[in-house]
Amino acid sequence: MTTSLTPPVLAVPVGPRLHPAHVAVLPAHATDTRFADATEHAAAEGMGPLRANEFLRGRSLLRQLVARVLGPGAAARPLRTTDRGKPLLLPGVGVSISHTDHHTAAAVWTGGEVGVDVAEPPERPHRGLVRRCCGPHAADVLARPDAAHAFSRVWAVQEACVKVTGMGLADLPWRIPVHPDARAGRWRRVHWRLVDVPPPCTLALAVRPSHHEEIR
Repeated sequence: MTTSLTPPVLAVPVGPRLHPAHVAVLPAHATDTRFADATEHAAAEGMGPLRANEFLRGRSLLRQLVARVLGPGAAARPLRTTDRGKPLLLPGVGVSISHTDHHTAAAVWTGGEVGVDVAEPPERPHRGLVRRCCGPHAADVLARPDAAHAFSRVWAVQEACVKVTGMGLADLPWRIPVHPDARAGRWRRVHWRLVDVPPPCTLALAVRPSHHEEIR
């Protein structure tokens, strides 16, 4: 596997005495799908065109990121998933993938579990979704001129958090309290933060340290 990496890699601090996580994000059209392995390309043949593109973009970017952070040997390992779709690569190493129609993101962390979510603000935020996800802050969000961006930040954080647990929507992400102006916070044992990336992209990262990391 080639170790060249086009996307920039961001080292993101995630908490006191914790190793930084590493994140890469690219526009969808700039994501090179050739880094996915043969098994992943074969799996994509059975998908529709849009789903296949998302699938290969995510796997390719993750493998490029892992090659930079952990080396080509780690990047060449089979990528498994849980029955809820959480990706697994190496024991003790958290990996995560996110994609929209316009962006691809991947994350790797050697301190425990990790979740990443990339989002773009909707053209017009759905009032019901804002009320559901923003809770007591919903009225404030809806009254803001940047309502779509504020909602996008909240939802990206909530999605990143439930990717850490591996439960997805079953963990009721809309119940995770996130202030629309917060840049970092905690939920249960999960540390989360927003990552500075060029607009309109919103990128949220969340980690759950292993018990070993928590007592360092």
